[in-house]
Amino acid sequence: MNNQELLYHYFSNSLTPEQESVFKKLLETDAEFKAEFEFEKGLQKAIKSHETDRLKAMLNEVETKINKRHNTVFNYRNLAIAASIAILFGWFGYNTFFSTNYSSLYEDNFTEYPNTVYTITRSDDANSIEREAFVAYETKNYQTAIEKFEALSADETKDYLNFYKAQAYLGMDNIQEAKGLFQQEVAKNESFVAEATWYLALIAIKEKDKSLAVSYLEHLMANYSYNKDKAQALLKELN
Repeated sequence: MNNQELLYHYFSNSLTPEQESVFKKLLETDAEFKAEFEFEKGLQKAIKSHETDRLKAMLNEVETKINKRHNTVFNYRNLAIAASIAILFGWFGYNTFFSTNYSSLYEDNFTEYPNTVYTITRSDDANSIEREAFVAYETKNYQTAIEKFEALSADETKDYLNFYKAQAYLGMDNIQEAKGLFQQEVAKNESFVAEATWYLALIAIKEKDKSLAVSYLEHLMANYSYNKDKAQALLKELN
């Protein structure tokens, strides 16, 4: 599959897991591909924001005309209009304009949560497991971070450990493990319950579960101040 086909499948929400992996790697390593992606993404947003109503009206008008049967005469003008619009949508597809691009929404809103609980300094000589865990986390050595967080899991006074372990799983693209830990954080109403709710909403978006994402975002807005503006913007995109 060439780069153009990858872009097409991305913007039409039809990448397979294998294609998504290739896509992400290209974004990280191929500057030309990334530039082309950013151009197409900007173009799509511009068209969607300025042309959606007009294009919908055109499509509805064409559909109405085509569905009307004046005797049995074939109307070539209607066919020409329909063909022109079909060409317009040929690259992105109808769903690209009028349905939610979940992959793009997730990537635009996801950022790794920073370490806010354990300060690491050069003068800190303490070689504790917790320090090793957060050093690994900050350097994106997620597997080591997970192992260190696991070793600390018996300490119930540090209820933030599961949250950061979930972040490490997200860093490894292990969505299911991360989701389970975030759900525990919310169920136990622990220190990072608002933040965990936000990430559960993002995971629901990544999994294209619109109703669940909306539920999490509405709960977040009703009960917490964390990322309230972003949650409101996301709800607008989803509705």
